[in-house]
Amino acid sequence: MGAFEDSWQSIAPLWAALDGAEPSPGAVVLMIRTSDIAQPPNLPEGGDLVEAPLGPFDAVELTLFGRPAAKGRIAFGEGLAVVGRFEFVDEASADQLGPAVLSALAEEAFLEGAELIYTVVDGGAPSFLGNGWSEVGRLSRG
Repeated sequence: MGAFEDSWQSIAPLWAALDGAEPSPGAVVLMIRTSDIAQPPNLPEGGDLVEAPLGPFDAVELTLFGRPAAKGRIAFGEGLAVVGRFEFVDEASADQLGPAVLSALAEEAFLEGAELIYTVVDGGAPSFLGNGWSEVGRLSRG
């Protein structure tokens, strides 16, 4: 078994806990060091973050003036974390709110001792993930 396949054995159950579905064949697995994500979260005016443990994963929700605006999930493994299931009430706000949600998730990962953060994307990585992510593998087709 190769290095990516070994890594995927640790990542796959965490991804399943976050997303509830198998990733698409050909999806890309990205990785970044937890310390490479800017801290603290840069919140827009009227923004607030709420974090909650929800069984197999934790959730972060960003509200604007008390209304939900963006969400993300994180699951923890041995020295690593997996983030995903990003949701935005207004997709146009992903670039503005996504970095704050990702930063809050990275802060949780740091507090849990995760040195690496992984995510799975179909096609290109969303711009709100920012720079510094490395492709570690692609999931095989069928």
